[in-house]
Amino acid sequence: MLRKAIIMITTTVLILTPVSAEAHPRPTNGFAKWGPWNQKLPRDVPLAPNSQAIVDNIKLDKEQNYGSWAINTDEYSAPIYTVGRHTPRQRWRFSDCLGLPHLAPVIADSLRSVPTPPDLIVSKGTDASVAIYQPSTDTYWDFWRAEKDAQGNWSACWGGKIENYSRNPGIFDNPLGATATGLPFGAFTIRIEELQRGRIDHALNIVTVRTRANCNSWPASRNDGFVEGADIPCEGQRFRLDPAFDVSTLTSPAARTIARAMQEYGLIMTDKGGALVTYAEDPRPYMARNGGVDPYFKLFDPTDIISPDGPEKYLVLSEIPVERLQALPIDYGKGHSRW
Repeated sequence: MLRKAIIMITTTVLILTPVSAEAHPRPTNGFAKWGPWNQKLPRDVPLAPNSQAIVDNIKLDKEQNYGSWAINTDEYSAPIYTVGRHTPRQRWRFSDCLGLPHLAPVIADSLRSVPTPPDLIVSKGTDASVAIYQPSTDTYWDFWRAEKDAQGNWSACWGGKIENYSRNPGIFDNPLGATATGLPFGAFTIRIEELQRGRIDHALNIVTVRTRANCNSWPASRNDGFVEGADIPCEGQRFRLDPAFDVSTLTSPAARTIARAMQEYGLIMTDKGGALVTYAEDPRPYMARNGGVDPYFKLFDPTDIISPDGPEKYLVLSEIPVERLQALPIDYGKGHSRW
């Protein structure tokens, strides 16, 4: 997934503009208020000239790959750890699963001293990803294909570190970052606490099967697209749910919360995958702190229509019509944020 994307080096230039702290309380994701994730979209935002054709291709990906727009909670979605000042630090090892040894010096600083909780786990599935944030140092890490050996030593094939997290717009320095676009899990992943309060104040992510070859749209700094065609979505491209769609028609309160965020803040294409998906926080760290109960069953289906023993919770987005998505122009917002 990341081999081609890591090799592509680009430069992002951003312009500074002041923001009122009172008008915009600090976003849940913790990144800068003026970054691309935390800016609400104008209702009259311009659309890409071929918006409908792009959305039609995303809809086709859905139909041809499991027939659903899934929400990843149990696999392929990173656990997010907020760690204290005294969390033990560990020097992680570069595992080089891609056979690119020349990248070892690039990631060396990100691996040098990582606050690593003793109970750290990574996502299920082949990505084995994890995100770590330490407020006391205002530093964030995410890793891909992370692994702990029998002696308790950690390694990762790729990832990165962001210092001054709260002043960062939510973009890794190229070519760092665990996603193929260099966009951090912490910026877009839906938190359990957001669904519990019924409000998400940042853009979400969207992953589809076919992404356009050699095309990345800001805020992505790289891509691993592989399909030719002007009507294939670019990684980093921004979308939104049609603001005219009546969110109140959705059955699940969580789906309504997610759909409102899709209308207000939009979605950014962060990667390609095996299905049409959006990421929510891996619940296992939350479960370890709260009696082992998976919160998503109650959040996604408070009426208990979904069996607590079944896999159907990933279908919470099933009522959101993919065909009502709208594609924004390539590089939408570039130059309108500050850095």
